[in-house]
Amino acid sequence: MPIIEYNGKKPNISPKSYVSPMATLIGDVRVNENVIIWPGSIIRAENSPINIGEYTTIFDGVMMFTRSQKSSINIGRYCIIESGVTLLGCFLEDYVQIKEGTLIYDEASIGEGVIILNQSQVPPGLTIPARVVMRGIPVEPVREQTRNDVLKQKEKAENYSQLFIKIKDHLPNAQSYLLTLPDFIKIMLKKED
Repeated sequence: MPIIEYNGKKPNISPKSYVSPMATLIGDVRVNENVIIWPGSIIRAENSPINIGEYTTIFDGVMMFTRSQKSSINIGRYCIIESGVTLLGCFLEDYVQIKEGTLIYDEASIGEGVIILNQSQVPPGLTIPARVVMRGIPVEPVREQTRNDVLKQKEKAENYSQLFIKIKDHLPNAQSYLLTLPDFIKIMLKKED
């Protein structure tokens, strides 16, 4: 996996996390415990830090980068960032789910337990309160969530994070990063039967 030092700062990855050899991390990136980063993701902290919280899953082809010294990215714990998402200097609380193809601009702040639906855009500087589902260009509220909904998101994020650990234990010689996500899930479902 390309781990690239930039301006004297190199990515710091917990040994309890998994970063695909086909992902790229540049500069001041911190990957905390039990994080999974899938192939094709590019995480560029050239201008300010990027912090990825525990039990977060970054799916295929996610792009994160900091465009200025004021545009750090913080991703809370138990977040799910789906394929094709682009994050610019933004702040995500815990238990956030960002669905496929979404774009979040600089200085946006996403509250705890928020879900941003597919192909949405969060404009610069927007603050989204906790436990709301958002959709659109620009995003608008769809509905609110209960605390139980948020706890289900936490459980889902934890399960995604543990998938890699389970398959690694059962197939020690497998190169998991060569599996597609659907294949990976099929293997895990068979193990649970």
